[in-house]
Amino acid sequence: MSEQTPSRRERYREQTREEIMAIGLGQIAAGGVAALSMNAIAKQMAVSGAALYRYFAGRDDLLTALVVQAYEDLAQTMETAAAGRHRSAGARVQAVADAYRNWALAKPHCYRLVFSTWLGADHLSSKEVVSASARSMNVFLSALGQLPESGESSGRTVNPALAAELTAWHSRSAEPALPASTLRLGIASWTRLHGLVSLELDGHLRATTIDPALLYSAEVADLIGADAA
Repeated sequence: MSEQTPSRRERYREQTREEIMAIGLGQIAAGGVAALSMNAIAKQMAVSGAALYRYFAGRDDLLTALVVQAYEDLAQTMETAAAGRHRSAGARVQAVADAYRNWALAKPHCYRLVFSTWLGADHLSSKEVVSASARSMNVFLSALGQLPESGESSGRTVNPALAAELTAWHSRSAEPALPASTLRLGIASWTRLHGLVSLELDGHLRATTIDPALLYSAEVADLIGADAA
């Protein structure tokens, strides 16, 4: 059955939602999450504040949509990197990790948005946010799972209680199952890479005079080990 062409009303509604989100993201880029204002958006669009509530239930609803949009953009960037032709599994992990850092440097406001403390709020624990956040992590885990020494054959042991929690966490993504050792490696590696990127974005590495790109590359090389070639 062919898809129905959206009506003029539906197209207008979607265009208006996109305009609201674009202006909102611009506010965040200029002043952080605290700068997001429904009233300011309405003023810029020359409409009443009440008119925006036809498209978003409120500021939290708009913020959630922006978080989901940013997560999906990150995931798409990483998926594109993973889908390229790579000479080895290690090269694929390198490409995915580089895509993560490059996206953060190109869109620091989006990076801070998805990894800000606001994500701990109940209104941002929706299925949409959880699903969107899992998508980029699954790209990373899938790439790691192809490394020769990432799975059960690596000899790494995982505490049974932790293994159970890792497995339960990953099972919610509906992705193919991965060994607990790969999941633990993924979480541990991501925290290290995320930490370096966050420190770089916030300027905390400047005092060291060490090139952040070299530090990041060293972490990735350590992760992929012998499969770097």
